[in-house]
Amino acid sequence: MKHIVIDARLYGPKHTGIGRYIQNLLHEFPHLKDFSKYRWTLVVYSELADQIKQELGEDYSYIIANFRHYSFKEQLLFPRLLHELHPDLVHIPHFNKPILYTGPTVVTIHDLIKHFSKGKETTTRNPIFYWPKYWAYRLTTQIVIKTNYLLVPSDYWRNFIIHHFGVSSERIITTHEAVDKSFFVKTKPSPESQSYILYTGNLYPHKNINIIFDSLQKIPDLHLKIISKPSKFLNRTRELVHRLNLDSRVEFLGFVDDQAFVSHYQHALAFVFPSLMEGFGLPGLEAQAMGCPVISSNSSCLPEVYGDSVLYFNPHSSSELVHQIVALQKSPSLRKDLINKGYRQVKKYSWSQTAAQTFSFYERILHR
Repeated sequence: MKHIVIDARLYGPKHTGIGRYIQNLLHEFPHLKDFSKYRWTLVVYSELADQIKQELGEDYSYIIANFRHYSFKEQLLFPRLLHELHPDLVHIPHFNKPILYTGPTVVTIHDLIKHFSKGKETTTRNPIFYWPKYWAYRLTTQIVIKTNYLLVPSDYWRNFIIHHFGVSSERIITTHEAVDKSFFVKTKPSPESQSYILYTGNLYPHKNINIIFDSLQKIPDLHLKIISKPSKFLNRTRELVHRLNLDSRVEFLGFVDDQAFVSHYQHALAFVFPSLMEGFGLPGLEAQAMGCPVISSNSSCLPEVYGDSVLYFNPHSSSELVHQIVALQKSPSLRKDLINKGYRQVKKYSWSQTAAQTFSFYERILHR
């Protein structure tokens, strides 16, 4: 019986998108008909072990490993652990695969945004420490991409990696991600336009939220609500809002409970996603699942993921964003149409499909 080992140390929503990705894959794998033909082992942190075992049960074996991700210890100790486990295949769900381990490995590359978004404005670290770590990341990424089988969440990144790193197309596949079931709501919202737009997510520079502030200055009656966890980037954004004299029109909501969370989406004019680059773009799909129309930048993978279900704008043009916002303000029927298109678009993706494609890739590698 062939043995598959999966690094699940970043399991769960605590670890944001990567954590949800791991969690959903591991929940779906046991439902696949050939799952029991293989032996499965998960590498987990001790503080998450009880939770993971409770959620996943006896379908997997569990190994505790407390060397932290992205650390030197990980690079030194993880290869030793993997050799002791004698896997036929290892899946590392991020680019932090230990470069000293040379057995057959699948690595998920969620994006390569750090290749493009870099510099002191993208970090809270002292530049003395930032740049050595950045160049170590670049070197590690180069090695990981060149020496492993790869999963990516969009064709945009698959094509980029094939063309820029010379990776064989047989060694990399696209497995689109999906919205968690908790985001789907049964009650459809009113199609009536509202007085605010909504932004949810972190506030790194590549998220490009400044263009929304530019647009607010051109639409005096419009407000913005921001749902974002505390961070130095959030503090920087608050300071910028104050400098722009937008305090009365920008509301920072902080933590929002589930019931209020859905309500904010359903009563917004639109969810605005101005990002310069994304790996997949789940926030827009999550908005659609809750019945909120989406205005999105037309950059990177976003047109691939959203199709014709959103209004697009050039992320470098505030006038284009203003045009799309005003179009929604003037047309409740357009907003209703986008809501309906959004419901259809989000149903095109499922974690069961992602798991099936991933498992099929495992089998192709194991039986090559």
